[in-house]
Amino acid sequence: MAAATWILFALGCLGAADIALFHTVSHGIRRHPDSRRELLAHALRGPTYAALFLALPNCALEGGWYGALLALLAFDLAVSLWDFSMEGESRRALGGLPAGEYVVHVALAMLFGAMVAVILGEAGALWPLPSRIAWEPAAVPDLLRLALGVMAAGVLWSGMEDWRAARRMSDRIRSSPAPEDGT
Repeated sequence: MAAATWILFALGCLGAADIALFHTVSHGIRRHPDSRRELLAHALRGPTYAALFLALPNCALEGGWYGALLALLAFDLAVSLWDFSMEGESRRALGGLPAGEYVVHVALAMLFGAMVAVILGEAGALWPLPSRIAWEPAAVPDLLRLALGVMAAGVLWSGMEDWRAARRMSDRIRSSPAPEDGT
């Protein structure tokens, strides 16, 4: 899984830049009520990518565990489609989705597709094996595996922050008085 690990690293770097530049600095979506649903999608990504950052470079996933990896990738694809479908509305009051962020999302989608293709190509033979998860680090530098471990902690923290922000917004919506209808 060496090639998939390198692609995952590129995904992590680009995803971190997306979060820092566009979600935090440019738009501050954790403070914007219209972004609540988008934040929920991002919150789902936290544990998803933390699992990928830890498992892919460090473990052999065979049989049912390989199936679990494919299910995790399918889940992330579904979350991505949901996220992309609501971003326009989520960012409308903020001036829309910046062109740079759109380009980053296209690059992320292409990298994700490449990673899935590599996983299917490198590990397709793992499906019929008995189910097993074992510590078998990919043939990549230890520093890369360490960096992905740090990314796992970072994306999990970011996802939890997104969930907390969405929760605060939901609590404010529930506790705010209903608007008067003028009758």
